[in-house]
Order: sequence, then structure tokens, then C-alpha cells
Amino acid sequence: MPQPWASLICAGLQDVMSMAWKPKENPGKIAIVATKMQIPAEYHQALPSCWSYRIDNYLLMGQLPALTKLPSAAIVGYVDITGFSEKEESVWSLPDCVNWKLANPRTFKQPIPCDAVEQFVFETSLLDETSLPETIDILQPTLTDDGVLTLPLNQLKFDSLLDGDQELDMNLYADNRDLFTGYTGKIWNPRTVKKLVAVSPAGTTQSYEVKKTDLILDRDDDGLPLKIEKVGGWEYLYYMLYTIGDKI
Repeated sequence: MPQPWASLICAGLQDVMSMAWKPKENPGKIAIVATKMQIPAEYHQALPSCWSYRIDNYLLMGQLPALTKLPSAAIVGYVDITGFSEKEESVWSLPDCVNWKLANPRTFKQPIPCDAVEQFVFETSLLDETSLPETIDILQPTLTDDGVLTLPLNQLKFDSLLDGDQELDMNLYADNRDLFTGYTGKIWNPRTVKKLVAVSPAGTTQSYEVKKTDLILDRDDDGLPLKIEKVGGWEYLYYMLYTIGDKI
């Protein structure tokens, strides 16, 4: 698969993979090979908001390297195929395609060089399912009932907070909104966050007081609410803005 899709799947960002065909039998666990295709620096900003928002968060949290630094011509990880369907509510589902349902994604610590020509399922002797290479544990954000938000960050953002940056914003959409907000039946409200525990890619942590939490409806260049079409209607896009205080 071309990047960034190969790495998005192995990082767990996609829950389905839309294909034009369905195999006769479920292949089960499949390795994901990134082709040689290079990614322009501005690539993901031209994608639909429902995709670019999610990619932005993964980049912020260090769950993906910069898109221009993703490995190519290599096996980057693997994923389990749990079934197939013609219709899924996932934002990654494309019309008139077969949805391959994905589970248990893993990213290899060291990609395996593989100069693949085909963009379909093929067999390779480069991997043995009984002794797969070491994979990366991708840390996910957590929020405790007493208001402690533990958030992985890329090195650039982690360092900027250390240097006194007082703002941190996260994109919100259907996949992650319940972690950061609560719904009263009329409006979304931010969940209480009193303390931020920032985690660097190397596992270093630094805690901060959170002075203020703002839930903001995102807007387009014309000032109109930014929204995306989804199954059952439209979804408005928000972002959460944390104002950071003293180190703890």
C-alpha cells in the first residue's frame, strides 16, 4: 500500500480498509507493505477533514512520525482481518468498496526492506508468523475521574511545553470525544482536567497544572461551523484547548 495508508493501518488509526475486491478466504493476519511512493509534505492537509483531523492528532501525540519520514519499500507491520462487509459506519469506509475489518494492528520497530511491485495480497518469505519481529507499543491518552490527563506528545510539542508554551489543543470527533467531553443531552461539555502528564516518545514525563479548558467549535475560512458528513447525518468538528500553568 502507498504511504501514509500503510503506517496508518499499522498504527491503529484505521479500523477498516476499503478495497475493490474480496478474497475467496479470509487471509487472517496480513503483513502491510509500504510501496516506494513518496509523500508530499502538504499531502494530508488536502485530505477530507474527517481523515486529516485524526492524522493531526496522531502526529501531535507522536503515534506517527512526520508523514515525509514514513518508511517506504518495506514491511511496516501487520494486522488481523476479522471479516468483510459492504457497509460500515467508519469514516475510513469508501462507497462501492468491500470493507476489510481490521483488528490488533502492530507496527514493527524496524521495518523490513521489501521492494514489492504488487498492490494486492501476495506471499513473502521475509516473515515467519511464528517468530514475528519486535513491535512498538503505541501509548493512548487516558483521563482519570479526578482529572489527570496523561497524553503522549511528539518531541517537538513536549519540548515546547518545557520551554513555556501554555497552549495545547486536540482535535475532537466521534472516535475520541467521549474521552475528553461529556454530553448533557443538549451540548458537549469538556471533562474536568486539573493536571496534564505529558509523555515524550522516549517515555520521559512532565506534569503541569491545567488552568483552563475550552471546548471550541471549529470553523472554516468563512466562519461557518466545520462539519463532515457521516452515516445518519452531519458531525460538527471541535477542538479542545488547554491552557497550561506551572510545572508540578
